[in-house]
Amino acid sequence: MTPVLVTHPGLQHSHQLALALHERSLLQSFWSGVPVAARGEPAPWWMPEQYRQKIRTVDIPRALRRHPARFQIAMRASQKFHWGGPGLDGAHRIFHWFDAWAARQILKHRPKVVVAYENAAYHSFQAARSIGARCVLDAAAFHHQAAKELFGGFDTPYTPEINRRKDEEVRLADLILTCSPLAAESYVSNGVAADKLRPVLLGAEPPADIPAWQPGPGAPRFVFAGTLCHRKAVDVIVEAFRRLHAEGLRYDLEFMGGVADPALLAAVEATPDARHRANAPQQTLYAVLSQADCLLLPSRSDSFGMVVAEAMACGTPAIVSTQTGAKAMIENHPGAGWIVEPEVDSLYATARRLIEEPGLLRAARPAALRAGQTFSWASYRDRAGQLIEEFVR
Repeated sequence: MTPVLVTHPGLQHSHQLALALHERSLLQSFWSGVPVAARGEPAPWWMPEQYRQKIRTVDIPRALRRHPARFQIAMRASQKFHWGGPGLDGAHRIFHWFDAWAARQILKHRPKVVVAYENAAYHSFQAARSIGARCVLDAAAFHHQAAKELFGGFDTPYTPEINRRKDEEVRLADLILTCSPLAAESYVSNGVAADKLRPVLLGAEPPADIPAWQPGPGAPRFVFAGTLCHRKAVDVIVEAFRRLHAEGLRYDLEFMGGVADPALLAAVEATPDARHRANAPQQTLYAVLSQADCLLLPSRSDSFGMVVAEAMACGTPAIVSTQTGAKAMIENHPGAGWIVEPEVDSLYATARRLIEEPGLLRAARPAALRAGQTFSWASYRDRAGQLIEEFVR
């Protein structure tokens, strides 16, 4: 079979695609900046204990993997000392450094197909083209122009270079994978040929010992899991639920995740019957999701929204926005959740209905579980593996 290289400066879902190819005897190598381990394999000796606990177990033989430590060390240093410029510029520069390293290795190992990830494929694809290899771009986000139109934000002096590289990656790619049909549409609307794009929804698999959902004795339990930021519409959630409280409606509201905007944390903490929990291990996240009555993710811009798949894998329905790629899970499984506009009135109206008629939340659980089973990691590997196999043939 044709050997395929998968390369990623971090991890995201690249290990699942690499495993899918290994299961089909298509994987030549998997290079990632974040290490993974096969079952029974010890974590890298140099990794601090808090990170060892988070390492993903993936049954790809060690001989097929490379995890150069210098890129993660540089990433941690960049985050601590703000190296590389404002915002995420430091991370982008490290991704570009990894890309240049991977390109040199590609010239040496000469794979037939290179799968690289958005913002770390510019040099890799140039090297691949020079040896006659084909290029697959796995684009985890919206097209950069669509994202700017949806979310706004500000440019740094390095932003034009980031976007120039992204545009060239798209041009060089023979095939582009996106996380959802919504994300694929963002590329088509910015001039990318539709026949070059293939949306492949991601998946999730909860740990085997996650407890089954138990109906609570009190008010409906809503949970948001993700970074407290404007893009995730945390302000919309806060305003909608403050309005519900002012009308005397009861709910339990939990936020889990990191904090990008301290003002949003203060707003959460000032919201009646709401609380915040910092980032927690994935086991804890699944435990919380499994006992929630409903997940909230009314994002203003989200190419997929992994937590939706994680919630539905537990049978927990979700409220998502029209700008959240994971809405495709609900479109494929009507009844698994509710799709709203990413604004206060729309979320308020849907949440109010569910609080007043909690039986709707219970009735949605079987459809949510079916959606979670359809979009598991095993299902993703089947779909992505078949797609790449057809491509290389």
